[in-house]
Amino acid sequence: MPLLTVLFLFNQLMIGRISMAMGMISSGGSKTIIAPKVNADEKTTSLVEWPTITEVMPNPHSGNALADAKTVMIATGKPFYAPEDITFDDPINAQKKWGVLETSIKLSTEQEARYQKLISKMMTCSYCCGGPMSVTMNKNCGCAHAKAVRGFYRYMITNFSQYSDEELVGESHRWYALWYPKGMLEDYLLATGNESALPHESHGGAGTDGRHGL
Repeated sequence: MPLLTVLFLFNQLMIGRISMAMGMISSGGSKTIIAPKVNADEKTTSLVEWPTITEVMPNPHSGNALADAKTVMIATGKPFYAPEDITFDDPINAQKKWGVLETSIKLSTEQEARYQKLISKMMTCSYCCGGPMSVTMNKNCGCAHAKAVRGFYRYMITNFSQYSDEELVGESHRWYALWYPKGMLEDYLLATGNESALPHESHGGAGTDGRHGL
């Protein structure tokens, strides 16, 4: 009996790994998003599933791969954690409002250490700065979207500290998908085997033609 239990658990583990490798996103809703993650070399990235805070819509499998990708990757509505009039439906306003929080929120020493880890070790700037073999971390980008993400992190660390670093990075990619939809859609289509639906351009990923490794 113990042997059968071990074999069953091993089988379930392998099924899970194969499912992730084949599809990455299930047909039902989830709290994960496909986005770049910096590799150990700190210069290249791979596409992985990041956990999110808000639910990601399921792929409707309508037969239109690009439309389906937009359904999954482009968030809508007002997330419960967002202050004031910040919503997914108004990306420009959200970018401005999150950006202001980068300098207006003061962190404790412990919070600052967590914040620095997020912007210098975890969150890449994959669709703006850097090259195929030279990724720029969020901390080193001065553009409005990077400032907005930094403001988002400072706000979330202060008000919703119960969420993990990985969840914060995953959720920040939900906002990135609004500010850089083409890059995020390209990555989703690449990861799900539908890259022909939207020509993929080099934007800081590792692999052939600047694509993210899988």
